[in-house]
Amino acid sequence: MQESNSTPQRGTLLRRAHELLASAGQPVPENQLVRHLFGASVDSNGSQLWTILLRQTLESSSLFEVAAENGEDGLRHWGLVSWHSTQRLLRDIEYVVVDTETTGLRPGSDRVIEVAGVRLRNGEIIGSFQSLLNPERRIPPFIIKFTGITPEMLIDAPKAAEILPDFLHFIEGAVLVGHNLSFDLNFLSREAQLLGQVFPDEGLDTIPLARRLLPGLKRFKLDMVANHLKIPASNRHRAMGDTQVTAAVFLRLLERAEQEGIATLGHLRLRLQLPVTWTGDITQAVVTKKGKTWRADSPIAAATTRPNGSLLLNPAWKRDFPTKPGIYMMKDENGQVIYVGKAKNLKARLSSYYSQPLGYTRKMDGLLPSIKEIEVRVLGSELEALLVESQLIKELQPAYNVQLRNYELYPFIKIDVQHPFPRVYATRDVAADGARYFGPFRSRHVVDATIELIQKLFPVRTCTRSLPPEAKPSDPCLRHHLGRCSAPCRGDGDSAEYHAVIAQVCAFLGGEREDLFERLRRQMHEASQQLNYERAAWFRDAMRSADEVLIGQRLITGAVEANNLLILYPSSEEECDELFLIRHGRLAKQRRVLHEQVAMMQAVRDLLVTATTLGKPPDMVGQAEVDQINIISRWIHRHSDDRAFFPFQQALSDEQSIQLLVEQIWSGAEAARAVPLEDEADELDEVM
Repeated sequence: MQESNSTPQRGTLLRRAHELLASAGQPVPENQLVRHLFGASVDSNGSQLWTILLRQTLESSSLFEVAAENGEDGLRHWGLVSWHSTQRLLRDIEYVVVDTETTGLRPGSDRVIEVAGVRLRNGEIIGSFQSLLNPERRIPPFIIKFTGITPEMLIDAPKAAEILPDFLHFIEGAVLVGHNLSFDLNFLSREAQLLGQVFPDEGLDTIPLARRLLPGLKRFKLDMVANHLKIPASNRHRAMGDTQVTAAVFLRLLERAEQEGIATLGHLRLRLQLPVTWTGDITQAVVTKKGKTWRADSPIAAATTRPNGSLLLNPAWKRDFPTKPGIYMMKDENGQVIYVGKAKNLKARLSSYYSQPLGYTRKMDGLLPSIKEIEVRVLGSELEALLVESQLIKELQPAYNVQLRNYELYPFIKIDVQHPFPRVYATRDVAADGARYFGPFRSRHVVDATIELIQKLFPVRTCTRSLPPEAKPSDPCLRHHLGRCSAPCRGDGDSAEYHAVIAQVCAFLGGEREDLFERLRRQMHEASQQLNYERAAWFRDAMRSADEVLIGQRLITGAVEANNLLILYPSSEEECDELFLIRHGRLAKQRRVLHEQVAMMQAVRDLLVTATTLGKPPDMVGQAEVDQINIISRWIHRHSDDRAFFPFQQALSDEQSIQLLVEQIWSGAEAARAVPLEDEADELDEVM
């Protein structure tokens, strides 16, 4: 029992020591370390005991070393082992490229499910490490889809406590490298913290490295950087696959760095430093911070190469951030709102700005230095926060919010099913004209890609010419000869047969994919058996493209056409639930109710009665409603496993049907509260 209690305590002491040395950037005497770690003084009674405890603590980790046995003050000084590497030549250093796959984006609430690393020396791989990890919790469906790692694969996988000591030994003495490295280090540090150990918290990130060494590149996702450097990428979104691609990218970037005269790790880190004063060639560069100046190859220069938001944001604000869902508004010196954001946990989200590396994301350049005040509003749920965020962005037009301000540009796909031979095309207006509408989509690019895929998979016409009998018959185009169009332009087309194809297209856009996938899978196998591997590859790629298009489209389409449901979710307010009445994909009414049977059932009944009075969908979906439809639909899709959604497509015109649904919703509310809700990623697409 004593060992289990002392291990986490030692980990806390090691973290405190590492934070002090990293912030000081130079060796620190033992009396300062004792005061920082234990709150005691070496001049007090028991000073020898405190010194012994300090030395035992630091000697238990390979991150620390004695920098001077007897300094000018006569005391022993301690430093970080990593400081030595700054003066070594790049080609003489051993690196370990790391990558993780996780259950989500938040260390602590989410866990590591796979870790991998490759060790590099002199441009060659000299060792590798890879293992799945049992996270001891449910894996969200979107993570299974994203990584291909299933719960069955993790049942017999080792836990972090079994793997992490071996991985720490594997990386010992090496400089860590990764693409978006802080993401992986945050997770690995959290896993180490749970075991009472310390994981290195610094290294080289290939994203800022690529920004400095590949000036012609505008976007820096791993695939894009690898493609720019002509490095093939395979087995993406698995830890070892991403590690191998990152390692190849890193070695190419090192070559570029050496070509530019960057010889040491200190010089390389200096190139990534923001406040730099150049006094000549790179070997004479100096870093200036708080009125003090250090040379590039000094330990303090290395320690200041990762400036983050904590240099610019008031640390006192962090104490008052609530741990509840809501929205936050960042204001400038004039009180003008310059950014609006939302979070399921405001404290966790806002705290992340303090650790965000400056210059890490170009779209936020200038935001952090401009923030003079942060206003927060606690709301009942994540969904409410999403909707209020969207509303405020439209109302306030903050300078640093771009994506949600462009809601008026959201396109749809339209199929005029009343036409004998309808086309599939893009539109920005939804009208009550009898046509089928699918969307909204996030961009015109996605719509164009979807339509192109439909034209490959289904024999639909693409021409805009008039058809017989309104026009004369004409010769078919190349698409007919390729089997991609039935050529109604000839005047002998079968409208019923064509509409059967259109029904398949509508089913596809509505998210009903199984029949289509089975047909594509069968055709792929047939082509493979006939040794027509090129055609088999085409079907394989078509299935991948179709799968990407279909994510969320079932609910998004339903939202536009007839998405009627009641959402019940535990509230951030103690012992309460949030009720959302969704009618025709829009938020019709919202209530917060005490989680008690009588009160809940009465509130649900009132909302359902309200639903019966709302009538049919509006004739036109206004542009301002498109964003709300999109937000609600995507949120429903992400939380579709939470069992807190209750459709009511029926008219609910009689008392019996209403009472039946009220009882069903109460039972569902009890079941939903019995299962802990997964923390959902606020910005998955950006990080992954």
